Amino acid sequence: MNSKQPVGIIAAMDSELAGLVAALEQPRQHVLWGLTFYSGLLSGREAVLVKCGVGKVNAARTAQILIDRFEPCALLNSGIAGGIGPGLSVGDAVVADGLVQHDFDVTAFGHARGYLCTGGDSSSPTVFRPDAAVQSALRRAAEEVLGREHVHSGLIATGDQFISGPGQKAAIRQVFSAAAAEMEGGAIAQAAVLSGVPFGVLRVISDLADDTAPDSSDRFEEETARRSARIVKQAVGQL
Repeated sequence: MNSKQPVGIIAAMDSELAGLVAALEQPRQHVLWGLTFYSGLLSGREAVLVKCGVGKVNAARTAQILIDRFEPCALLNSGIAGGIGPGLSVGDAVVADGLVQHDFDVTAFGHARGYLCTGGDSSSPTVFRPDAAVQSALRRAAEEVLGREHVHSGLIATGDQFISGPGQKAAIRQVFSAAAAEMEGGAIAQAAVLSGVPFGVLRVISDLADDTAPDSSDRFEEETARRSARIVKQAVGQL
């Protein structure tokens, strides 16, 4: 990674960004098109942090502005998610080894669910793969913060839906074999890939995407968001 370029970090909510902003040294603010970017030193590296808001459009828009204006060497997405795969508990971390958009559906034309009509094999979902070095840094940092037994790798499914029922969860698990579901990572990944910027996505599980998900997410949001921020802060120092 080019040490002269900042690391870009995007989170959807205040709770997900707060720990990173608090850790920023020599902070500066930049307000662009209604978004507040925070720049400074994080773990000894130049970094730019921003809250994008919830959902794919907000995430993609913010990612592109960050890329265009700050020219990051890499984009990281930090936050919380619902657990989809087996063996996950609230508080565990998932390091993405691929991102799909589970709500993109042109199956009426014979394409796979999650195929984004961007070329390539339409019989399979479009999967955006993170940069290997970024993924490794996130994995190492997560294991250092949480312990290896609480860290998982897998596909993260993104959509403009909060997954909170056994039917939704089972469908995403069956179609995509996803480990977790959230609402921004796949859009950030797509923007990064289209702009040629390495990326990585780290999520900490706040709920199990079932009938208890709304209460669980509310109850554990602050703690799981803090865990994600701690991991990303540690990973930045390894890039």
